[in-house]
Formats: sequence, structure tokens, C-alpha cells
Amino acid sequence: MENNKQEHSGLSPSEIQVLEMLRSKRFLSIKVIIKNGEVDTIEGLERLDTGERIVDMLKQHDFQNLEIKQSNGKIVCVNRIFRKKVLSQ
Repeated sequence: MENNKQEHSGLSPSEIQVLEMLRSKRFLSIKVIIKNGEVDTIEGLERLDTGERIVDMLKQHDFQNLEIKQSNGKIVCVNRIFRKKVLSQ
């Protein structure tokens, strides 16, 4: 049934992935990288719970950048940019 939705919407699978990320409302920003006129990679910036262990954060994605801000010896903000390679169909 999902393929049927894609056919009727006129959207490519990569465009659907971008929209799903937008609708999840998890991300502060989303960056779409285009190669040869097609979506190649999607990067999402999200704020993480500062109570989570850093080792656990590192295990969640294979490709990511973590930014950790500390004030008075305590972690006050953790931002993550993770990259998702888009599979063309």
C-alpha cells in the first residue's frame, strides 16, 4: 500500500524520507545534500537529553557529530548531527 501512496503523491522515495524527518519534529534543522540533481544525503540536527550517557549516544548512529556544551562542570547541551545516505530506487 505504501508504494501506491508514493505513486499517487508524485514524490520520490528520497523526498518522502525528507518529509518524514520534517514531520517527526525531532530536528532543529535538516540539510539535504544533492548530487547530480538527486538527493544523496540528509543531515539532521537534533538536541539530545543531557542525562544520557555519551557512550550510548555514540552507539546510536554510524555517522554523526556530537557537540557537547558544559557549564560549571555540568553538561548543559548536547547536539547531534547525523547523516543518512539516501538509497535511490
